Amino acid sequence: MKKTKKKKSSKKSSLNLKYIIYFLVIIIFSLSAFIVGIIYTQKNYEKELKKTQDTLKILQEKIKKLKKQTYKKETHTAVPSEIMDYKKSKTTVILPPLEENITKPTHEKITYHQNTKPKLVIIIDDVSFKGQVKKIKEIPFKVTPSFFPPTSRHPNTAFYAKEFKHYMIHLPMEAIHFDKPEPKTLNINDSYITILNRIKEVKKEFPKAKFINNHTGSTFTSNTEAMIKLFKALKTENMGFVDSKTTPHSKSLIAQSEYHIPLYARNIFLDNEENSVYIRNQLKKAVKIAKRRGYAIAIGHPHKITLQTLKNSSDILKNVDVVYIDELGK
Repeated sequence: MKKTKKKKSSKKSSLNLKYIIYFLVIIIFSLSAFIVGIIYTQKNYEKELKKTQDTLKILQEKIKKLKKQTYKKETHTAVPSEIMDYKKSKTTVILPPLEENITKPTHEKITYHQNTKPKLVIIIDDVSFKGQVKKIKEIPFKVTPSFFPPTSRHPNTAFYAKEFKHYMIHLPMEAIHFDKPEPKTLNINDSYITILNRIKEVKKEFPKAKFINNHTGSTFTSNTEAMIKLFKALKTENMGFVDSKTTPHSKSLIAQSEYHIPLYARNIFLDNEENSVYIRNQLKKAVKIAKRRGYAIAIGHPHKITLQTLKNSSDILKNVDVVYIDELGK
């Protein structure tokens, strides 16, 4: 009887041991599978990570190529300015200037309240390059940059203009004394269609621009027929004109009598001489004109000394409201 009990007890222990062994085997297999799964997942993760890194590298290379294509090489060479054209045109006898053309208000009448500060517009012409854009943005008051249309020498101007909410188009026009004009310079013999297409082209390149002003242009702006064609085109494209006054013989008022568009004229150049004392004195003169007439327009150029002087000249502008050109009539 005792032997039977011992046998049964031995069988039971043996069975329990088998179950324990099976259970341990299952656990071992499960742990092994889990570890294998982790290793597999890790390897897949590493593969996916490497794929992602490779994809990012490819995308970065594509971005670099696109940037190179978009921002093409720029050639920093001297550009004949309005000041040169102005100085030369003054010595050229054409016809006596019309009395009404001497830098007086040429826009439709602007109303000023007694307690309103006089307004001053500061335009920087010939804006072409990234360094100029950076320095203009450092000036602590409103400055209106006037951008050249893109050319092979300054191909990125339309992209740089996107960094501003307010800007103008600096459109090259025929001058008396310049042998090497900018590409697509408007000439007095251009047809109305040629001029209209050029205005449409630059308007498309600079969609926020509400005004153009002339780069050089002593010949073009002193030609009545050419100016009437230009103003007709500007009227069609809903744009205004700022006369850089590179000649005392400008026919902008005659053209405006035919096509009534917003029209202003420069009152003073800031940097006929490239030195800080002179530029500050010109700025003071512009403020005096604004106080006398209600507003004034000053034009400078993106010379290093001009932009640096403007940056440090807020003290001169305390008694005027410095505004963008498209804020002048508001």
